[in-house]
Amino acid sequence: MISAEILSVGTELLLGDIVNTDAAFISKKLAELGIPLYHQSVVGDNAERLEAAVKDALGRADILIMTGGLGPTCDDITKNIVANVFDLPLELCEEAAGDIKSYFDDIGRPMTENNLSQAMLPRGSVALKNNHGTAPGVLLKGKILGIDGEKTVIMLPGPPRELEPMFNESVLPYLREKSPYTFFSLNLHLYGIGESAAETVLRDIMSESENPTVAPYAAEAEVRVRITARGSSREECLTLCREMAEKIRTTEIAGYVFAESTSDDESSEVLVRHVIGMLRERSMTVGTAESCTAGMIASKIGDIPGCSDVLMGGVVSYANEVKTGVLGVPDEILKQYGAVSEECARYMAEGVRRVLGCDVAVSVTGVAGPGGGTPDKPVGTVCFGVSDRNGTVTSTEQFGSKKDRGKIRRFTTSAALMKIVKRLREN
Repeated sequence: MISAEILSVGTELLLGDIVNTDAAFISKKLAELGIPLYHQSVVGDNAERLEAAVKDALGRADILIMTGGLGPTCDDITKNIVANVFDLPLELCEEAAGDIKSYFDDIGRPMTENNLSQAMLPRGSVALKNNHGTAPGVLLKGKILGIDGEKTVIMLPGPPRELEPMFNESVLPYLREKSPYTFFSLNLHLYGIGESAAETVLRDIMSESENPTVAPYAAEAEVRVRITARGSSREECLTLCREMAEKIRTTEIAGYVFAESTSDDESSEVLVRHVIGMLRERSMTVGTAESCTAGMIASKIGDIPGCSDVLMGGVVSYANEVKTGVLGVPDEILKQYGAVSEECARYMAEGVRRVLGCDVAVSVTGVAGPGGGTPDKPVGTVCFGVSDRNGTVTSTEQFGSKKDRGKIRRFTTSAALMKIVKRLREN
Protein backbone atom coordinates (compact mmCIF):
# COMPACT_ATOMS: atom_id res chain seq x y z
CA MET A 1 0.00 0.00 0.00
CA ILE A 2 1.24 3.50 -0.80
CA SER A 3 2.04 5.92 1.99
CA ALA A 4 2.06 9.69 2.12
CA GLU A 5 3.87 12.39 4.05
CA ILE A 6 3.18 16.10 4.58
CA LEU A 7 5.92 18.73 4.51
CA SER A 8 4.84 22.29 5.33
CA VAL A 9 7.18 25.06 4.24
CA GLY A 10 7.44 28.46 5.88
CA THR A 11 9.43 30.15 8.62
CA GLU A 12 6.21 31.80 9.76
CA LEU A 13 4.93 28.36 10.79
CA LEU A 14 8.01 27.69 12.90
CA LEU A 15 7.68 31.07 14.60
CA GLY A 16 4.03 30.45 15.43
CA ASP A 17 2.84 33.45 13.42
CA ILE A 18 0.48 31.15 11.48
CA VAL A 19 -1.37 28.07 12.70
CA ASN A 20 -0.79 25.11 10.37
CA THR A 21 -4.40 24.30 9.48
CA ASP A 22 -3.28 22.99 6.07
CA ALA A 23 -1.71 19.88 7.59
CA ALA A 24 -4.82 19.13 9.63
CA PHE A 25 -7.02 19.45 6.54
CA ILE A 26 -4.81 17.20 4.40
CA SER A 27 -4.41 14.64 7.20
CA LYS A 28 -8.16 14.27 7.49
CA LYS A 29 -8.54 13.81 3.73
CA LEU A 30 -5.80 11.18 3.62
CA ALA A 31 -7.44 9.30 6.48
CA GLU A 32 -10.73 9.24 4.61
CA LEU A 33 -8.93 7.87 1.55
CA GLY A 34 -7.24 5.15 3.59
CA ILE A 35 -3.74 6.39 2.67
CA PRO A 36 -1.33 5.88 5.59
CA LEU A 37 0.31 9.02 6.95
CA TYR A 38 3.24 8.33 9.28
CA HIS A 39 5.11 11.65 9.35
CA GLN A 40 4.45 15.38 9.19
CA SER A 41 7.21 17.98 9.12
CA VAL A 42 7.62 21.73 9.08
CA VAL A 43 10.71 23.43 7.67
CA GLY A 44 11.62 27.08 7.26
CA ASP A 45 12.53 28.97 4.11
CA ASN A 46 16.09 27.68 3.97
CA ALA A 47 17.28 25.92 0.84
CA GLU A 48 19.69 23.47 2.45
CA ARG A 49 17.29 22.36 5.19
CA LEU A 50 14.37 22.18 2.80
CA GLU A 51 16.25 19.96 0.34
CA ALA A 52 17.27 17.63 3.16
CA ALA A 53 13.68 17.47 4.40
CA VAL A 54 12.37 16.63 0.92
CA LYS A 55 14.89 13.82 0.45
CA ASP A 56 14.20 12.42 3.92
CA ALA A 57 10.44 12.42 3.30
CA LEU A 58 10.75 10.76 -0.10
CA GLY A 59 12.99 8.12 1.43
CA ARG A 60 10.07 7.12 3.66
CA ALA A 61 6.91 7.82 1.63
CA ASP A 62 5.63 7.25 -1.88
CA ILE A 63 3.77 10.54 -2.05
CA LEU A 64 4.98 13.82 -0.58
CA ILE A 65 2.43 16.62 -0.22
CA MET A 66 4.05 20.01 0.29
CA THR A 67 2.36 23.23 1.30
CA GLY A 68 3.65 26.77 0.96
CA GLY A 69 6.58 28.39 -0.77
CA LEU A 70 4.94 28.82 -4.18
CA GLY A 71 4.61 32.60 -4.12
CA PRO A 72 6.41 35.17 -6.30
CA THR A 73 8.97 36.38 -3.75
CA CYS A 74 12.60 35.36 -3.33
CA ASP A 75 11.91 33.28 -0.21
CA ASP A 76 9.41 31.07 -2.09
CA ILE A 77 11.78 28.26 -3.00
CA THR A 78 9.69 25.08 -2.92
CA LYS A 79 9.64 24.42 -6.68
CA ASN A 80 13.33 25.21 -7.05
CA ILE A 81 14.30 22.72 -4.36
CA VAL A 82 12.04 19.95 -5.65
CA ALA A 83 13.38 20.47 -9.17
CA ASN A 84 16.92 20.13 -7.80
CA VAL A 85 16.04 16.90 -6.00
CA PHE A 86 14.62 15.41 -9.22
CA ASP A 87 17.50 16.94 -11.26
CA LEU A 88 15.07 18.79 -13.52
CA PRO A 89 15.12 22.34 -14.94
CA LEU A 90 12.32 24.83 -14.41
CA GLU A 91 10.36 25.76 -17.53
CA LEU A 92 7.63 28.29 -18.20
CA CYS A 93 4.17 26.72 -18.28
CA GLU A 94 2.25 28.85 -20.77
CA GLU A 95 -1.13 27.69 -19.48
CA ALA A 96 -0.26 28.64 -15.90
CA ALA A 97 1.15 31.98 -17.07
CA GLY A 98 -2.10 32.70 -18.89
CA ASP A 99 -4.13 31.86 -15.79
CA ILE A 100 -2.01 34.24 -13.69
CA LYS A 101 -2.47 37.08 -16.19
CA SER A 102 -6.22 36.42 -16.32
CA TYR A 103 -6.42 36.51 -12.53
CA PHE A 104 -4.94 40.01 -12.40
CA ASP A 105 -7.20 41.16 -15.25
CA ASP A 106 -10.24 39.89 -13.36
CA ILE A 107 -9.38 41.77 -10.15
CA GLY A 108 -8.38 44.92 -12.07
CA ARG A 109 -4.82 45.12 -10.74
CA PRO A 110 -1.54 45.38 -12.68
CA MET A 111 0.62 42.25 -12.62
CA THR A 112 4.24 42.67 -11.61
CA GLU A 113 6.80 40.68 -13.56
CA ASN A 114 7.82 38.52 -10.60
CA ASN A 115 4.36 36.93 -10.59
CA LEU A 116 5.32 35.01 -13.73
CA SER A 117 7.92 33.13 -11.66
CA GLN A 118 4.96 31.20 -10.27
CA ALA A 119 4.45 29.73 -13.74
CA MET A 120 7.99 28.28 -13.79
CA LEU A 121 7.46 24.56 -13.15
CA PRO A 122 9.76 21.50 -13.11
CA ARG A 123 10.01 19.90 -16.55
CA GLY A 124 7.39 17.17 -17.03
CA SER A 125 5.22 18.26 -14.12
CA VAL A 126 1.49 18.97 -14.26
CA ALA A 127 0.08 22.34 -13.22
CA LEU A 128 -2.89 22.25 -10.85
CA LYS A 129 -5.28 25.09 -11.56
CA ASN A 130 -5.73 27.69 -8.84
CA ASN A 131 -9.22 29.19 -9.03
CA HIS A 132 -8.70 31.35 -5.94
CA GLY A 133 -5.22 32.85 -6.34
CA THR A 134 -2.17 33.15 -8.54
CA ALA A 135 0.07 30.23 -7.55
CA PRO A 136 -0.63 27.02 -9.49
CA GLY A 137 -0.15 23.75 -7.70
CA VAL A 138 2.28 21.22 -9.10
CA LEU A 139 2.17 17.44 -9.47
CA LEU A 140 5.48 15.79 -10.30
CA LYS A 141 6.28 12.09 -10.69
CA GLY A 142 9.67 10.54 -11.29
CA LYS A 143 12.72 8.79 -9.92
CA ILE A 144 15.42 10.25 -7.72
CA LEU A 145 19.05 9.21 -7.65
CA GLY A 146 19.73 7.17 -4.52
CA ILE A 147 16.05 6.56 -3.66
CA ASP A 148 14.24 3.41 -4.76
CA GLY A 149 10.99 3.50 -6.71
CA GLU A 150 8.95 6.16 -8.43
CA LYS A 151 8.00 9.08 -6.20
CA THR A 152 5.25 11.68 -6.43
CA VAL A 153 5.45 15.22 -5.08
CA ILE A 154 2.35 17.38 -4.90
CA MET A 155 3.03 21.07 -4.21
CA LEU A 156 0.16 23.22 -2.99
CA PRO A 157 -0.11 26.93 -2.10
CA GLY A 158 -0.13 27.75 1.60
CA PRO A 159 -3.27 29.93 2.01
CA PRO A 160 -6.14 27.60 3.04
CA ARG A 161 -8.64 29.43 0.82
CA GLU A 162 -6.48 28.36 -2.14
CA LEU A 163 -5.20 25.01 -0.91
CA GLU A 164 -8.48 23.43 0.17
CA PRO A 165 -10.43 23.86 -3.08
CA MET A 166 -7.35 22.89 -5.11
CA PHE A 167 -6.97 19.72 -3.06
CA ASN A 168 -10.65 18.81 -3.43
CA GLU A 169 -10.80 19.59 -7.14
CA SER A 170 -7.44 18.26 -8.38
CA VAL A 171 -5.59 16.20 -5.77
CA LEU A 172 -8.45 14.19 -4.32
CA PRO A 173 -9.42 12.49 -7.62
CA TYR A 174 -5.76 11.60 -8.25
CA LEU A 175 -5.23 10.11 -4.80
CA ARG A 176 -8.53 8.26 -4.82
CA GLU A 177 -7.25 6.12 -7.69
CA LYS A 178 -4.19 5.17 -5.61
CA SER A 179 -6.03 3.60 -2.67
CA PRO A 180 -8.27 0.51 -2.78
CA TYR A 181 -9.85 1.46 0.54
CA THR A 182 -11.82 4.22 2.12
CA PHE A 183 -11.92 5.08 5.79
CA PHE A 184 -14.91 6.48 7.62
CA SER A 185 -15.42 7.53 11.24
CA LEU A 186 -18.46 7.76 13.47
CA ASN A 187 -18.07 9.73 16.70
CA LEU A 188 -20.09 9.21 19.87
CA HIS A 189 -20.05 12.39 21.94
CA LEU A 190 -20.04 11.84 25.70
CA TYR A 191 -20.65 14.26 28.55
CA GLY A 192 -20.14 13.62 32.24
CA ILE A 193 -17.44 10.94 32.01
CA GLY A 194 -13.67 11.26 31.68
CA GLU A 195 -11.46 9.75 29.00
CA SER A 196 -9.84 7.24 31.35
CA ALA A 197 -13.20 6.10 32.73
CA ALA A 198 -14.56 5.67 29.21
CA GLU A 199 -11.48 3.68 28.20
CA THR A 200 -11.95 1.39 31.20
CA VAL A 201 -15.48 0.54 30.09
CA LEU A 202 -14.49 0.06 26.46
CA ARG A 203 -11.16 -1.72 26.94
CA ASP A 204 -12.37 -5.19 25.96
CA ILE A 205 -14.20 -3.90 22.89
CA MET A 206 -11.15 -1.88 21.85
CA SER A 207 -8.78 -4.85 22.14
CA GLU A 208 -11.09 -7.31 20.37
CA SER A 209 -12.05 -5.21 17.34
CA GLU A 210 -9.61 -4.57 14.48
CA ASN A 211 -12.15 -3.26 11.97
CA PRO A 212 -13.66 -1.01 13.02
CA THR A 213 -11.25 0.39 15.58
CA VAL A 214 -12.53 2.14 18.71
CA ALA A 215 -10.68 4.89 20.57
CA PRO A 216 -11.82 7.45 23.17
CA TYR A 217 -10.14 10.83 23.26
CA ALA A 218 -10.65 13.96 25.31
CA ALA A 219 -11.96 17.18 23.85
CA GLU A 220 -12.76 20.28 25.84
CA ALA A 221 -15.83 19.66 28.03
CA GLU A 222 -16.53 16.28 26.44
CA VAL A 223 -15.11 12.88 25.52
CA ARG A 224 -15.46 11.43 22.05
CA VAL A 225 -15.44 7.77 21.17
CA ARG A 226 -14.18 7.54 17.60
CA ILE A 227 -15.23 4.45 15.65
CA THR A 228 -13.24 4.10 12.41
CA ALA A 229 -13.91 1.48 9.75
CA ARG A 230 -11.99 0.48 6.61
CA GLY A 231 -13.89 -0.79 3.60
CA SER A 232 -14.37 -0.65 -0.13
CA SER A 233 -17.06 2.03 0.12
CA ARG A 234 -18.43 4.64 2.47
CA GLU A 235 -21.64 2.63 2.83
CA GLU A 236 -19.74 -0.50 3.92
CA CYS A 237 -17.77 1.52 6.48
CA LEU A 238 -20.88 3.23 7.80
CA THR A 239 -22.58 -0.13 8.35
CA LEU A 240 -19.58 -1.40 10.34
CA CYS A 241 -19.50 1.79 12.40
CA ARG A 242 -23.23 1.66 13.16
CA GLU A 243 -22.98 -1.95 14.31
CA MET A 244 -20.15 -1.05 16.67
CA ALA A 245 -22.01 2.01 17.95
CA GLU A 246 -24.96 -0.19 18.88
CA LYS A 247 -22.61 -2.56 20.71
CA ILE A 248 -21.11 0.34 22.66
CA ARG A 249 -24.59 1.56 23.55
CA THR A 250 -25.21 -1.73 25.37
CA THR A 251 -22.52 -0.74 27.90
CA GLU A 252 -22.77 1.86 30.64
CA ILE A 253 -21.34 4.37 28.16
CA ALA A 254 -24.87 4.71 26.76
CA GLY A 255 -25.97 6.98 29.58
CA TYR A 256 -23.30 9.54 28.69
CA VAL A 257 -23.90 9.75 24.93
CA PHE A 258 -25.62 12.96 23.87
CA ALA A 259 -24.96 13.03 20.12
CA GLU A 260 -23.30 11.39 17.12
CA SER A 261 -21.29 12.88 14.29
CA THR A 262 -19.41 11.49 11.32
CA SER A 263 -16.19 12.28 9.50
CA ASP A 264 -18.37 14.01 6.90
CA ASP A 265 -19.42 16.57 9.52
CA GLU A 266 -17.15 19.58 9.17
CA SER A 267 -18.64 21.31 12.21
CA SER A 268 -17.09 21.08 15.66
CA GLU A 269 -20.28 22.53 17.19
CA VAL A 270 -21.95 19.17 17.73
CA LEU A 271 -23.47 19.97 21.13
CA VAL A 272 -25.06 23.29 20.20
CA ARG A 273 -26.38 21.87 16.91
CA HIS A 274 -27.86 19.00 18.90
CA VAL A 275 -29.60 21.47 21.22
CA ILE A 276 -31.02 23.41 18.28
CA GLY A 277 -32.19 20.18 16.64
CA MET A 278 -33.97 19.03 19.80
CA LEU A 279 -35.70 22.39 20.17
CA ARG A 280 -36.84 22.32 16.54
CA GLU A 281 -38.22 18.80 16.89
CA ARG A 282 -40.34 20.03 19.78
CA SER A 283 -41.19 23.44 18.24
CA MET A 284 -39.71 25.11 21.31
CA THR A 285 -37.72 28.28 21.91
CA VAL A 286 -34.91 29.04 24.33
CA GLY A 287 -33.60 32.04 26.24
CA THR A 288 -30.59 32.63 28.46
CA ALA A 289 -29.82 34.59 31.63
CA GLU A 290 -26.04 34.85 31.98
CA SER A 291 -23.82 36.30 34.62
CA CYS A 292 -20.33 34.77 34.55
CA THR A 293 -20.51 33.85 30.84
CA ALA A 294 -21.66 37.34 29.73
CA GLY A 295 -23.65 36.09 26.74
CA MET A 296 -21.47 33.18 25.62
CA ILE A 297 -24.33 30.67 25.71
CA ALA A 298 -26.59 32.80 23.53
CA SER A 299 -23.65 33.60 21.28
CA LYS A 300 -22.83 29.92 20.87
CA ILE A 301 -26.37 29.26 19.70
CA GLY A 302 -26.29 32.38 17.56
CA ASP A 303 -23.17 31.17 15.75
CA ILE A 304 -25.29 28.54 13.98
CA PRO A 305 -27.01 29.84 10.82
CA GLY A 306 -30.80 29.75 11.00
CA CYS A 307 -30.97 29.63 14.79
CA SER A 308 -33.49 32.48 14.96
CA ASP A 309 -36.39 30.02 14.94
CA VAL A 310 -35.34 28.70 18.37
CA LEU A 311 -33.34 31.49 20.04
CA MET A 312 -35.56 34.16 21.59
CA GLY A 313 -32.73 36.13 23.19
CA GLY A 314 -30.67 36.52 26.31
CA VAL A 315 -30.06 38.79 29.27
CA VAL A 316 -26.51 39.48 30.47
CA SER A 317 -27.01 40.10 34.18
CA TYR A 318 -23.61 40.74 35.69
CA ALA A 319 -24.88 43.51 37.97
CA ASN A 320 -27.23 42.67 40.82
CA GLU A 321 -29.38 45.62 39.68
CA VAL A 322 -30.06 43.74 36.44
CA LYS A 323 -30.80 40.53 38.31
CA THR A 324 -33.39 42.32 40.41
CA GLY A 325 -34.69 44.96 38.01
CA VAL A 326 -34.92 42.89 34.82
CA LEU A 327 -35.10 39.28 35.96
CA GLY A 328 -37.01 39.80 39.20
CA VAL A 329 -34.52 38.19 41.60
CA PRO A 330 -35.69 39.35 45.09
CA ASP A 331 -33.24 41.44 47.11
CA GLU A 332 -33.79 39.06 50.01
CA ILE A 333 -32.43 36.16 47.95
CA LEU A 334 -29.26 38.07 47.10
CA LYS A 335 -28.76 39.15 50.70
CA GLN A 336 -29.39 35.71 52.19
CA TYR A 337 -27.77 33.42 49.61
CA GLY A 338 -25.70 35.70 47.39
CA ALA A 339 -25.60 36.09 43.61
CA VAL A 340 -23.71 32.81 43.22
CA SER A 341 -26.35 30.46 44.53
CA GLU A 342 -28.88 27.99 43.23
CA GLU A 343 -31.63 30.17 44.70
CA CYS A 344 -30.48 33.10 42.55
CA ALA A 345 -30.07 30.84 39.49
CA ARG A 346 -33.67 29.65 39.95
CA TYR A 347 -35.08 33.18 39.89
CA MET A 348 -32.84 34.14 36.96
CA ALA A 349 -34.08 31.22 34.83
CA GLU A 350 -37.72 31.82 35.72
CA GLY A 351 -37.32 35.56 35.19
CA VAL A 352 -35.78 35.36 31.74
CA ARG A 353 -38.37 32.81 30.67
CA ARG A 354 -41.08 35.24 31.74
CA VAL A 355 -39.41 38.31 30.17
CA LEU A 356 -38.66 36.66 26.82
CA GLY A 357 -41.68 34.38 26.62
CA CYS A 358 -39.52 31.38 25.69
CA ASP A 359 -40.38 27.73 26.28
CA VAL A 360 -37.17 26.82 28.11
CA ALA A 361 -34.63 29.06 29.80
CA VAL A 362 -31.18 28.44 31.23
CA SER A 363 -29.34 30.60 33.74
CA VAL A 364 -25.75 30.65 34.97
CA THR A 365 -24.17 32.60 37.81
CA GLY A 366 -20.72 31.89 39.16
CA VAL A 367 -17.17 32.88 40.01
CA ALA A 368 -15.11 32.82 36.81
CA GLY A 369 -11.99 34.21 38.47
CA PRO A 370 -9.16 34.64 38.70
CA GLY A 371 -10.26 36.56 41.80
CA GLY A 372 -13.51 36.77 43.72
CA GLY A 373 -13.58 33.31 45.24
CA THR A 374 -14.27 32.51 48.89
CA PRO A 375 -13.77 29.35 50.96
CA ASP A 376 -17.44 28.51 50.50
CA LYS A 377 -17.55 29.52 46.83
CA PRO A 378 -14.08 29.15 45.32
CA VAL A 379 -13.16 30.19 41.80
CA GLY A 380 -14.89 27.89 39.34
CA THR A 381 -18.12 27.56 41.33
CA VAL A 382 -21.08 27.92 38.96
CA CYS A 383 -24.80 27.60 39.71
CA PHE A 384 -27.29 26.67 36.98
CA GLY A 385 -31.02 26.93 36.55
CA VAL A 386 -33.21 25.43 33.83
CA SER A 387 -36.86 26.42 33.68
CA ASP A 388 -39.75 25.23 31.54
CA ARG A 389 -43.49 24.71 31.90
CA ASN A 390 -42.86 21.70 34.15
CA GLY A 391 -40.89 23.68 36.71
CA THR A 392 -37.31 24.68 37.46
CA VAL A 393 -34.28 22.59 38.35
CA THR A 394 -31.02 23.93 39.76
CA SER A 395 -27.53 22.55 40.25
CA THR A 396 -24.01 23.59 41.18
CA GLU A 397 -20.74 22.54 39.56
CA GLN A 398 -17.07 23.28 40.19
CA PHE A 399 -14.95 23.93 37.10
CA GLY A 400 -11.68 25.53 38.05
CA SER A 401 -9.19 25.07 40.79
CA LYS A 402 -6.51 26.51 38.46
CA LYS A 403 -8.39 29.80 38.11
CA ASP A 404 -8.42 29.71 34.30
CA ARG A 405 -11.13 32.26 33.56
CA GLY A 406 -11.50 31.41 29.88
CA LYS A 407 -11.71 27.69 30.51
CA ILE A 408 -14.26 28.13 33.32
CA ARG A 409 -16.52 30.21 31.06
CA ARG A 410 -16.22 27.74 28.17
CA PHE A 411 -16.94 24.77 30.43
CA THR A 412 -19.90 26.64 31.92
CA THR A 413 -21.28 27.29 28.43
CA SER A 414 -21.01 23.62 27.45
CA ALA A 415 -22.53 22.50 30.74
CA ALA A 416 -25.47 24.87 30.29
CA LEU A 417 -26.16 23.51 26.81
CA MET A 418 -25.95 19.96 28.14
CA LYS A 419 -28.42 20.78 30.91
CA ILE A 420 -30.88 21.96 28.26
CA VAL A 421 -30.44 18.60 26.49
CA LYS A 422 -31.14 16.67 29.69
CA ARG A 423 -34.18 18.77 30.50
CA LEU A 424 -35.63 18.30 27.02
CA ARG A 425 -35.08 14.55 27.26
CA GLU A 426 -36.92 14.40 30.58
CA ASN A 427 -40.01 16.28 29.37
